[in-house]
Amino acid sequence: MKRLKELNLEFPRIGMRIIKSAIAVLLCFVVDYYRNGAGIVFYSQLSALWCMQATRESTIKNAKQRMIGTFIGTFYGFLYIVIKQLILPKASGYDYVGSVIISGMIVLVIYTSVFIKKKQASYFSCVVFLSIVVNHIGDSNPYLFACNRFLDTVIGIAIGVLVNIWGF
Repeated sequence: MKRLKELNLEFPRIGMRIIKSAIAVLLCFVVDYYRNGAGIVFYSQLSALWCMQATRESTIKNAKQRMIGTFIGTFYGFLYIVIKQLILPKASGYDYVGSVIISGMIVLVIYTSVFIKKKQASYFSCVVFLSIVVNHIGDSNPYLFACNRFLDTVIGIAIGVLVNIWGF
């Protein structure tokens, strides 16, 4: 114990934002439980944590940014799924054509954010788009994943905003 004192460490207190973050993560688990595994709670939790800001204004700003980015990414994710399933032939091995299309669509994803004057949402647009088209294109129903990915984010945003603004 004496050695610890010699280090002269000062531990900061655990503030309300830390507590609210933990509550938001827990509430995401609760909602996920009642969704019977339909979504991926991880995405809800990330969104809730992103909305956990120091001020009401920055909480709302981040929530809008995340929502816009998620909508754009989901839209283009759906578009790629349609292209992949209806237009592109079933490729064996590595899908070079799909890789080129995904890379090209990133331009559209980012440009859409810029066009609607929401540049800050471009990162989230890309994250959502790539999570759909890279990680889950091979799912038995990628459309269902895309819908759930969108819903997971909306749930997380709602929980994050409610917990942070109304608090506990």
